[in-house]
Amino acid sequence: MLYFLVSNTSLADEDIRLVENWLSLEKQKSVLNSAWSERKEKIQQQIALLKKEQQALEQLIAKSDSNKTEVSEQRKLLVSQQREFEAFDSKLTTELDKLVSYLNGINAKLPQPLQQQWQEVLPTLSQKANSQKLENVLKLLKQAWDFDQRVVFHTGLVKLSTEDAKSILVEQVYLGISHGWYVSADNLHFGYGRSDANNWQWWHGSQVEQVLNFPLTSDQVSAVTHILKHPTSARYVQLPLAVNKTGERL
Repeated sequence: MLYFLVSNTSLADEDIRLVENWLSLEKQKSVLNSAWSERKEKIQQQIALLKKEQQALEQLIAKSDSNKTEVSEQRKLLVSQQREFEAFDSKLTTELDKLVSYLNGINAKLPQPLQQQWQEVLPTLSQKANSQKLENVLKLLKQAWDFDQRVVFHTGLVKLSTEDAKSILVEQVYLGISHGWYVSADNLHFGYGRSDANNWQWWHGSQVEQVLNFPLTSDQVSAVTHILKHPTSARYVQLPLAVNKTGERL
């Protein structure tokens, strides 16, 4: 009977240990579940952050590709515009060179005061850059236009003949860029000039009537120079001029 009681006691102890082990396992399981739950939440948060970073990177890569495409398009546009500009600049150079050549060709046909103005710019014009060349060409053309729109009074030298190097100081009157008259201070010398085919031509004294087919006197020219110097004494005067038969213009 005593043996039976001991045996039951051993079984009870074994059950207790099993229960204790089970309780310990349950406790460990609970701790593990709690730890896993906490770790799972952190992992999920990390995954969410990683997904956001992935999306941000994908957007950045897409934007970068878009920027590369835009930069490439802009580069193509700039290259195209540069080619157009170079073609335009080349054409402008050709046209300006023609215009400069033309201005050099007509320079000798201009009245003396205008020639003097042009000589300040024209000799160096072909050496300038297109922008400066264009600016100076427009300046010369404006000077010619302004001169052609008015009566100009000028004091300058006139060479009396091609054989004689003698020049005299005279008062000159220009009607635009095509006609002019001069008279010396002592009224002994007078003449008429005009733009001819190749240059500006002066005729002196008796030569004038051959060109004008009409008499011209020094008093007639003096009357005009006097009016230009003294505008308050203005009155109607007449001066003969010759019309170019060929109708040639500058």
